[in-house]
Amino acid sequence: MQKSDLMESLKSLMKEQKLAVLASFHDNEPYTNLVGFAASDDLKYIFFVTPVATRKYSYLITSRKASIMIDNRSNNEYDFKDAMAVNATGNVMVVEKTDDHKALYLGKYPYLHDFLLSPSSALMKMEVRSYIVASRFHNVVEIDMA
Repeated sequence: MQKSDLMESLKSLMKEQKLAVLASFHDNEPYTNLVGFAASDDLKYIFFVTPVATRKYSYLITSRKASIMIDNRSNNEYDFKDAMAVNATGNVMVVEKTDDHKALYLGKYPYLHDFLLSPSSALMKMEVRSYIVASRFHNVVEIDMA
């Protein structure tokens, strides 16, 4: 698959999927959570919201490093040849809830309006360093976003 085709597949996956697995780190141990996410059009950034009174938030603020896995599996035998899984790695930071950020996130999750705007929630932005895309069970390609 050519890089342009792969990027289009990646964009489609990011728009279609609602949940991702976020891995943060604490004392060299991974800690995972499900998050609702939205990617920027150029795929350089992934946004998600988290309450500030959580381990997830604390771990992200402390280490800033994270990984997000997004996939389209349907949990059946066809996944071995049809599923795509993407692992994004990068640094995470808290960002202001600007109109552009709100529009991006709420465009995908209009029902999370109150959660996003709550003073007890933080909008997080991952600056994606790379994507590792696995498809057809054994085809793995890395995309450097630098």
